[in-house]
Amino acid sequence: MQNFTLHTHNNELRFDGYADAKTMIQKAQDLNFQTIGVSNHVLVNQSFNFSPVDEPMYFNDFNKATSAYLKHIEILENLKQEFKIDIKIGFECDFFTSKDWRNSFEKMIQQLPVDYLIGSNHFLKSQDESFLCNIYHLKKIPNRPNDEDIHLYTINHFKNIIECIKSGYFTFIAHLDYCTIFNLGNDSRYDVYKQEIIEILEKTKTPIEINTSGYDRINRPHPAPWIIEELSKSNLVPILISDDAHRPESIGQHFEEAEKLLKNLNYTNRFNLNMLKKAF
Repeated sequence: MQNFTLHTHNNELRFDGYADAKTMIQKAQDLNFQTIGVSNHVLVNQSFNFSPVDEPMYFNDFNKATSAYLKHIEILENLKQEFKIDIKIGFECDFFTSKDWRNSFEKMIQQLPVDYLIGSNHFLKSQDESFLCNIYHLKKIPNRPNDEDIHLYTINHFKNIIECIKSGYFTFIAHLDYCTIFNLGNDSRYDVYKQEIIEILEKTKTPIEINTSGYDRINRPHPAPWIIEELSKSNLVPILISDDAHRPESIGQHFEEAEKLLKNLNYTNRFNLNMLKKAF
């Protein structure tokens, strides 16, 4: 069974985990994992208007974000001296498509001494990003968009994932169908975009994760097993298992189910730690 986890979160600097990094790392070591990767969120966009008090993870200034991320890296570097387990430092980065965002992101990442980057997308958005909303916040916002707008924003969500893969920035891509946790993007209207995601993954051979947090939320991993089955036919895309752990007890959770799924599909192209890389 896979004996490492690369997608974990903690609550240092008010990230969205529920335990500090030391507690999370200790849990992985107690499980005899070879490696734990700490991958808190990079959430930076000039259009964000989140309150820094209520939502301190979100930045609309790349310089302020860079300072925070460097402090986080320093915390993790210091913890390396306390543990036998191999500690890798990464970030889970929400990708945006504008030229200005990409230029700023590239400059920021060059300043961050990390081992790897995870590409992800948690947002619904309009084409011009005048509407930009983390799916998690959708129920909380006033003046929720109508169903037709939600449909268009969901299409943009999948298109954003396609561009995220094409960017080549990321070591692997997280939870390809994240929106389905919130009952978005489930019906057949979106299959053409999911199929395009499969095709671009195979063309670029970009690794992806099986995110086991879905077992507790929607009784399956994400991406959905049919997507993993489609990818298994070519076996071109390296795949790893991720717990997306925000709590110590979630580390390694449901890895056995994911291993069984991969075995049943004869999915042999497995991501390994030698594939860790930073694109910049």
